[in-house]
Amino acid sequence: MSINDIETFVLLFPNDEWSDTGYDDSLVAQLRPNVSFTQFADDNLVTLSTRNANQDGTISGFLYVPDLNTDDACYNISKQYVPANVTRTANLPQTDFTLVALAPWINVDCTFEYMAAARMAPVRALVFYQPGNDTTTPESSSGAWDLQDGGAWRTHHQFPVYAIPGALGSSLMHQLSLYSGNMTEVPYGHQIAELPDVDVRDYVRLYTEIGLSTKTVLPTLWVYFLIVIAVLVICLGGISGLMHFVQRSRRKSLRRRVANGEIDLEALGIKRLRVPQEDIDRLPLFIYVSEDEKSLPASPQKQEHFVSIDHRDDFSGASTVLRSDSRIYGMMSAKELPTAELVPIDDKTPIPESTLVHRFLPYVQPTCAICLEDFESGISEIRELPCGHIFHPECIDTFLSNNSSLCPMCKKSALPKGSCPTIITNAMVRRERNLRRIRSRVPVQNEPDVEAYGARRRIQDLKANLRRNLMSSPQVVQPLPIQPQPVFVAQPGAGRDQPEALSLELSRQDLVERRIRELQAGQVPIRDPDLVSERHQSKCKSCPLSTSS
Repeated sequence: MSINDIETFVLLFPNDEWSDTGYDDSLVAQLRPNVSFTQFADDNLVTLSTRNANQDGTISGFLYVPDLNTDDACYNISKQYVPANVTRTANLPQTDFTLVALAPWINVDCTFEYMAAARMAPVRALVFYQPGNDTTTPESSSGAWDLQDGGAWRTHHQFPVYAIPGALGSSLMHQLSLYSGNMTEVPYGHQIAELPDVDVRDYVRLYTEIGLSTKTVLPTLWVYFLIVIAVLVICLGGISGLMHFVQRSRRKSLRRRVANGEIDLEALGIKRLRVPQEDIDRLPLFIYVSEDEKSLPASPQKQEHFVSIDHRDDFSGASTVLRSDSRIYGMMSAKELPTAELVPIDDKTPIPESTLVHRFLPYVQPTCAICLEDFESGISEIRELPCGHIFHPECIDTFLSNNSSLCPMCKKSALPKGSCPTIITNAMVRRERNLRRIRSRVPVQNEPDVEAYGARRRIQDLKANLRRNLMSSPQVVQPLPIQPQPVFVAQPGAGRDQPEALSLELSRQDLVERRIRELQAGQVPIRDPDLVSERHQSKCKSCPLSTSS
């Protein structure tokens, strides 16, 4: 704690040797400046050591000069700076009053002697001054205060050490020589003796108060706490920022993989997805033709095939192409399709990427898997999913938009490539990472594969179809006509122009919704990770309220 100011004044207090009221604080009084000495200084004060300085910011005590041994060399050297009648411990009452020592800084040996003598008394501080009339004080780091011990003296002694200008120290030393004797010998002693309740045997001595600055302790403590708090805030902010950056990168990565078709959130049981209506409208519509109306090719030998391309941009502007050796769902005469164009295609000739080839199922699907109604050949309008399965438009549209984005039969996604209809959250990322970690520990042959599931389902359907064909009556196979047959792509709403009663339409809609609910009940329930997190947070918030009530 550094020194801020030093104030010296005259204090009157009783002599305990004759007064029985020596411990009465009301008898200790500070004399007025007009009848005593007083001095205040707050410039050019230097702190040499803060060892054991008072934490309350004030050091006070009777001012005196430490006693040196008379046979010491410093005793004779200091005679020219210290008057013989200065206040010493013998001139103070033999009580436990606190003291403040004053001594000249003469040389290294004498300084050590004064500090050693000050340790013999209840000194609260030691004040040095360099002899002379200089009004400035060297800095604490100046060589003028070097005692050739590497600064060890600053921590060796158990009291703080301060320095004042030489002119101020010489003035205090002179006043100490004036206020060291009896009351009648001090300045204005006779006037003081005439004061009420004052005895000539009372003490009149100099008392010093040193004001200390607390800026070196409390600010240091506060700065320490502020630094610790700032470091914690910076660390927490950095960790939080890094965590948000990593989470954002993982969300972007998962969204990119979902859009590329690498991951199916719904097939993995992470998030229930729905297909937007604009994507549903892009799925192709056809008129269903029964398997009984198809014909086998006349010759298996290599021949030039024809495809029929409909240039009507009803569905996303894409043309629908049918290969002649594929199964035919919509087949009508070429006269009924004036906009169709016949294009010869060789088996070895690659089809341009700009031409969208329509791939039909490798097996017969005569029934809508949602409403369980058979398709009517040449009448029923069907919508085909990217996996190849066909359904009534009113059935599959409701299913995809309200229930699931997966095909009801093969569980493949009906979402177009590059589409991600949901917001990727951190809960989804954690669920996907956990599933990926679990799948990495399971042998490859035991992993659930959607592709393998679809292949097994196709094989089972093919076996059922063969079994049904063998049990049914044989039918005459019509030869494949020489002229290529165009594929009819229905306009939106085609096949539904027949008048129906409102009650029948409502009953069918109810049937579709009931079947969708049955399909939904048969699906494995998916726990939405976002809803689970929200419920967990709501439970945590409600726990303190329930316990307090």
